[in-house]
Amino acid sequence: MKIQIAGLCSLALLVTACGESPAEEAPATEPTAPASEAPSLAEAAASAEGPFAPRDDCGELYGFDSFRGQLRRAITFQNTDSLAALVDPDIRLDFGGDGGIDALKARLADDPSLWSEMSDAIALGCSAEGETAVTMPWAFANLPDGAEATSTYLVTANDAPVRAEASGTAASNGAISWDLVKLAGDAPADGAEFVEVSTLDDATTGFVAAESLRPITDYRILASRGDDGWKVTAFVAGD
Repeated sequence: MKIQIAGLCSLALLVTACGESPAEEAPATEPTAPASEAPSLAEAAASAEGPFAPRDDCGELYGFDSFRGQLRRAITFQNTDSLAALVDPDIRLDFGGDGGIDALKARLADDPSLWSEMSDAIALGCSAEGETAVTMPWAFANLPDGAEATSTYLVTANDAPVRAEASGTAASNGAISWDLVKLAGDAPADGAEFVEVSTLDDATTGFVAAESLRPITDYRILASRGDDGWKVTAFVAGD
């Protein structure tokens, strides 16, 4: 009798266990796609089309390609010692008299975004001045006669929309690709998303996204070749 009771208990336990439903699993969470990032200026420049798209007039200059390659590597890896070896001891850093390698190192330490500014200047082409001097970006050295540098911008995009109002949904007045424009209204406030500009010939006027505009007097690199090879002689912004 005890054996039968034990058997019945075992059977009951087995039936109960079989009747239990497995715990429900939480539904798998779909991974969130990363937000798309705007292309870097170097990426945009690589496919640039327009009258002031980056050009390279310096590739044939004696020793320059090697120098530029070393400069790019120093900037990419943010190596101040490698950069210092490519810089003139009296490098100019502003129009107030500040300069020198130690001052450059201090500025880079205080404001690491300057590494990106140097990279952008190189990505925007190179203009040769004779056989021993260059300016990067190319556009700065090729500003048309009569253009006011302090109010001129380079459009850094293909087919940048020109809007009738300062809004991304406003009607389009056309598009501009890698060309120079000038301020058509007041200077933009800090953080402004759109700037009112017109082409240099005044044929097109409207609002262009600030992210597609670079002041022509923004950071630039000047370099020259001397007895000790190519050296960066200036890294400045403004006029």
